[in-house]
Amino acid sequence: MKVLIATQPFTGHINPMQPIAKELVERGHEVVWLTGEQFRREVELCGARFMATDKSAVFDAVPLTPDEGTSGLAAARSILRRLFVDRIVAQVTDYRRVLDVFAADVLLVDLCAMGAQTLHDLGGPVYATLGINPLVTADLKFRFIDRMINKFMHFISRKYVYSNLTLCVNQQREILGMAPLPKGKGFYEIAHSEFLHIMPTTLAFEFPRQNLKPQVHFTGPLLPLLDDESTTEFPPWWQEVTHGSRAVVHVTQGTYATNSANLIRPTIHGLANETDLLLVVTSPDADSAFSDTSPLPENVRIARFIPHARLLPYVKVMITNAGYNGVLASLSFGVPLVCAGRTEDKADVSSRVAWSGAGIDLKTDSPSESNIRDAVRRILVEPYFTSNARKIHEDFRKHDSAVEACVLLERLAEKN
Repeated sequence: MKVLIATQPFTGHINPMQPIAKELVERGHEVVWLTGEQFRREVELCGARFMATDKSAVFDAVPLTPDEGTSGLAAARSILRRLFVDRIVAQVTDYRRVLDVFAADVLLVDLCAMGAQTLHDLGGPVYATLGINPLVTADLKFRFIDRMINKFMHFISRKYVYSNLTLCVNQQREILGMAPLPKGKGFYEIAHSEFLHIMPTTLAFEFPRQNLKPQVHFTGPLLPLLDDESTTEFPPWWQEVTHGSRAVVHVTQGTYATNSANLIRPTIHGLANETDLLLVVTSPDADSAFSDTSPLPENVRIARFIPHARLLPYVKVMITNAGYNGVLASLSFGVPLVCAGRTEDKADVSSRVAWSGAGIDLKTDSPSESNIRDAVRRILVEPYFTSNARKIHEDFRKHDSAVEACVLLERLAEKN
């Protein structure tokens, strides 16, 4: 089987694809991975063949901003359009360029690659999508009032957001000489593959559904690959984490929304006097962002990056802005969470943490120092949160996620 993987060049899109790519290669399949040049090493670590995405097929800037002069729903629509729709023609062109030299049987893409659906309509290969965000449907199996609220929100989204985005999709299709999407199929319907949609979680951390589509499969978390431990550069204070007497608390804002003023700084100040805790901060700009925080509180340690697979076994509580991959990583080690995120998909992720009992949703992306401190203390003294996080961890352990994903892809190729 020949598989073409295509992802936007962002860490949160690359990491969950890595285990699938590596397992495909180990099963004897040919894999080409199309993404940004800056991720060549991560691709080659999997044994896949790297090909660089054409610049016209990727985002111009991160984080994405709305169209100038827009606000409210118009601003939200413009961000979604830029994220999902504006690159469709360029993506189709890029995929065709690769397929001219690599006749893939299956195309595996992240959710920002609607070009895969368009390419299939043009006669291209069957495709699968990988859920890098929580699953969104209108059929939650909740109390009547909650179901009605969810359906109402979907109605509003379809009427005032998705309908406009469907028009934008059809404009991209027109450029390619294609007819509009058929009636009943629009932006919302084509966000996931109609053939196979892989969700890197389990039902222990997903809202119950009434009518889950048969192409949706839960494999358990797809965690990033690790370099050999001998090549990992640990900070000089690492033994305080592994052999220290203080409870380790970890705070991170991931790799996308990294403004430390939102979460990391209030966490540092909020826990500064909690001398029984060791606060481990990871931030891509650790070398510069905290140079004016002098001196740092005695119980704070900062590093640019520590692999979660190395750090989380020692952590008692993780504080996060609720990036999906980071939350799944935390729960993979049974670590309860304090979530402070409202942008992108982060409110959805936070709501799952609260619903599952695996942590506390602060329901803001700019929490106060006391909010953070009280939430951490509550998790440390109330076994409920750690117990639920460990239940999810045990459910995750039942899955060999990369193998399950590859079996699904093999079946898809055989059927088509």
